[in-house]
Amino acid sequence: MLNRVPTWGGVLVLAAMVLVGLLVAGCAEAARERLGLGLAPPMSVAMIVHGAEDDPFWHDVRAGAEDAARAFDVNLFWRSTPDSTERVRLIDEAVQQGFEVLVVTLSDPEAMSEVVQDAALIGVTVYVINVGADIGAALGADSYFGQVETVAGLAVGDRLVEAGATHLLCVQHEAQNIALETRCNRAGSRLEQLTTLSVEPNGGTVEEMIEAALLDDESIDSVLTMNTLVMNQAAAAIDVVRSLPSGGRTLVHAVFELNDEVLDAIEDGSVAFAVDQQPYLQGYLPVAYSRLVQYSELTQGDELADALLQWIAGRGVLLGPGFVDAHNVQRVREATEKSQSASDADDQATE
Repeated sequence: MLNRVPTWGGVLVLAAMVLVGLLVAGCAEAARERLGLGLAPPMSVAMIVHGAEDDPFWHDVRAGAEDAARAFDVNLFWRSTPDSTERVRLIDEAVQQGFEVLVVTLSDPEAMSEVVQDAALIGVTVYVINVGADIGAALGADSYFGQVETVAGLAVGDRLVEAGATHLLCVQHEAQNIALETRCNRAGSRLEQLTTLSVEPNGGTVEEMIEAALLDDESIDSVLTMNTLVMNQAAAAIDVVRSLPSGGRTLVHAVFELNDEVLDAIEDGSVAFAVDQQPYLQGYLPVAYSRLVQYSELTQGDELADALLQWIAGRGVLLGPGFVDAHNVQRVREATEKSQSASDADDQATE
């Protein structure tokens, strides 16, 4: 599906087409006017995902979804909960209430498959984001927005090998999340040895568990974490191990996450590299795309909208993996700040 691992800039090509073509030079109001969205009846999108509410990654996903909902006049229902039983209930309610579009994650396919497949069978448009591309396609989902975890995991493993690592400690902070399992297994397959460690981020013992694992096996020379909170606790554990009288131990730390805190960690050297899958666009694009599909069905279409529809249909949008390290961290920070400034300006223009 993906022939090469893109650079951080390379994965932005399609996203740039969407955002520049629809929002720049006139902001959201002009985009709505040009696309004739006033002709379309109201649309409702339910985005129901597995992330914890206090996770910065999912804050970014939600921000993207809410920005798209404002820009494209979409009624958005958002809910983020790790409880798969609660997600099943919410999806059932959204279908019963007449939501035209469901946006879901499939971190726990055993629990989620039946309700998602049923929704697709009765004609609800289903988009999968973040995790579950292949499973979603088999269930009848219309498209996927995110990264291919197999590719991402293998690429991380290759980078760790390039850094001299041979034994990976992979820390999983969510139970029954196939994305985290795939990342660990694929990254570990590139090294000589893999050790996995399951932790509870809010349990208060993550740092101690990682430190104990590192001390228990001195052959571990790399650590992979999956979010900012666990990254910080792993970094603290690594500092303790490095400061022991024996000293001299090399430990490479990589993380699946990208935000200001992660950029700081790369700049200060506590993290070697980070993997970006553009959470903001994982929220923004499916909401925007839902409206463009509706618009295309009601009118003769728009050149940009038609091109976007043809590109995404049956393919999905790959938003990662993109890699950030000491060589490009400053450029990424500058691009992030510029993007945030543009978004703030657009918000002011539409108030």
